[in-house]
Amino acid sequence: MATIKLALPVALLLCGLMVIGCSVQSAEAKPGRMCAMYCLDAKYMTCPPKDTEQLPPACNCCVAEKRGCTIYLSNGGVEKCP
Repeated sequence: MATIKLALPVALLLCGLMVIGCSVQSAEAKPGRMCAMYCLDAKYMTCPPKDTEQLPPACNCCVAEKRGCTIYLSNGGVEKCP
């Protein structure tokens, strides 16, 4: 009986968190665009047309301001943005 009394509030809380989590939009994202809320461990990024200029990195490709940017990761890896 105690399990049933506890299960309903927990289920409602989890449903509420899922709704809130789905509605959160990154402040860095372009208007009307939903982006995943994660940041890559990056050193810098480059974007066309000045592919040699090292820019502060965006959190991920979704929030990069321009198309075709490349994010250079701290571990030596590269994330090419579409």
